[in-house]
Amino acid sequence: MTRLHVSAQIGWTAEGPATAVLQVRAAEAAGQTVLDERLEVDGADVEDPGALPNGSRPVRLRAAGGPVRLHYTATVDLAEAHADGTDQLPSFGDLDFDLLPWTLPSRYCPADVLGPTAEVLFGDAPRTAALLEQVRAWVHDHVAYVSGSSDVHTAADETLLRRTGVCRDLAHLTATLLRSLDVPARLVGAYALDLEPPDFHAVVEAHDGTGWRLLDATELAPVDTLVRIATGRDAADIAWGTTEGPLQLDHLEVAVTAADEG
Repeated sequence: MTRLHVSAQIGWTAEGPATAVLQVRAAEAAGQTVLDERLEVDGADVEDPGALPNGSRPVRLRAAGGPVRLHYTATVDLAEAHADGTDQLPSFGDLDFDLLPWTLPSRYCPADVLGPTAEVLFGDAPRTAALLEQVRAWVHDHVAYVSGSSDVHTAADETLLRRTGVCRDLAHLTATLLRSLDVPARLVGAYALDLEPPDFHAVVEAHDGTGWRLLDATELAPVDTLVRIATGRDAADIAWGTTEGPLQLDHLEVAVTAADEG
């Protein structure tokens, strides 16, 4: 068991009526338990819908104008994950129906476009759970992590051509290649221990027929210390903030520290 303290401090200036939907709270997810948490917001009304079906727990802020400040803290326990690379992956025809949507293309993960590429790269690989790590390692070895090398419009096929990207780009490419091989894969927004610089982190969860496994092609943080915030088809679903109106971001600070279990 690993116990972590996570926090996010965010400040905006609203130059008029504005709305923000934020995903910063630790999710209700298998293998992680939120022991305690605190959310403080100044300068805006807060709407809390509770946990969504995917486990994420967004909040909506409505500001009339002026400074808006949010401070979130939580203590989270993470269970130790066990992975076996020898298990046979289910075929597309044997996948559970609830897993099928995670094999489909999405805005940033064009699995149909990169299907031939995935077949050339991994078509001869044994269809076992080790394939998940093989795809992750290939992306790590062939795409350089370069801060500022992409923007919010960059999809996985462009990342493959450029061979550079940030965490969301490497995650998009990993998920896309896996989906092209009929392996269910989705993006995860997370708090990450030892990530430099500290920020929200994007990684992948892939399903091996038994359960979801976290994969991080950047290798910037240990996957067994990731605190899930949101899951979705791609970065559009896991964005930490989506805003409407004249809301200017002034400050963002994310921190993750390990705690003694006592």
